[in-house]
Amino acid sequence: MRRGLAAVASLGYHMQARRLLPEIETMSEFVTTAAALLAKQSPCRSPQEAQARLAPLLEPAGGLRVLSFVNAHAVMLAWRDPGFRAALLAADLLLRDGVGMALLMRRAGLAPGLNMNGTDLIPQLLAQLPRQSRVALLGSREPALGQAAARLRMMGFEDLYTCDGFREEAEYIALLRESPPQLVILGMGMPKQERLALRLASDPVLAQQDMLVINGGAILDFLSGLTPRAPLWMRRSGGEWLFRLLREPRRMFRRYCINGALFWALSLIYARRLKTLGRQAKAR
Repeated sequence: MRRGLAAVASLGYHMQARRLLPEIETMSEFVTTAAALLAKQSPCRSPQEAQARLAPLLEPAGGLRVLSFVNAHAVMLAWRDPGFRAALLAADLLLRDGVGMALLMRRAGLAPGLNMNGTDLIPQLLAQLPRQSRVALLGSREPALGQAAARLRMMGFEDLYTCDGFREEAEYIALLRESPPQLVILGMGMPKQERLALRLASDPVLAQQDMLVINGGAILDFLSGLTPRAPLWMRRSGGEWLFRLLREPRRMFRRYCINGALFWALSLIYARRLKTLGRQAKAR
């Protein structure tokens, strides 16, 4: 009996080790991925600097622009997924989101600047957008999608349309080609929305449109009012991740507890290399 149990335990250990082996072999690539994203992102040290970076996105530019956000979850996905990494690096503006990236930047010897998360920033951008602008909300599902659209109509946006986040990329491209908006908010989550944004920017027709595409994650659920935000004191103290974990433990456990712990460990292991790359980034 004991031998049988030992054999089962040994088999389980080796199966788990085999699952982890590919990640162990590529752990050194974590620092390369992290450094590339740190070099790409645009830290904002003050509200005035943030406004200076964001204002051009709302002005006519004669082409499609993409605004993306990078957090610890994005770094872990980009480490394992070269296609997603390429999509993040192709963004016209990449902003830091969350305490995990602040930790990574400090370990690289860089000042984190402001927390430019999309949940706070997108409503601010909407407030500055001319009300006659056409807006497309792509992502989430009903009833959240419809209620998010109702929220925008209350803000004065009448020329808008919606589509859920469970279609093929070609359907979204056809929809946007037929009725090009000035603003597209993608609320599909990583990495789907970033991959779609890259496809939109690569489309020969849409690339010529005066269009801003924002990768917004759960923003449509938040705009709908059906998904509550963390209390203000938790947001200000960097604890919004804990609020989301407590609300959705099954969905968020792997992201925040398993991948979050691995992110912390890898950023510590490669802290010296990150500092070297951080100095190179400062020099550029």
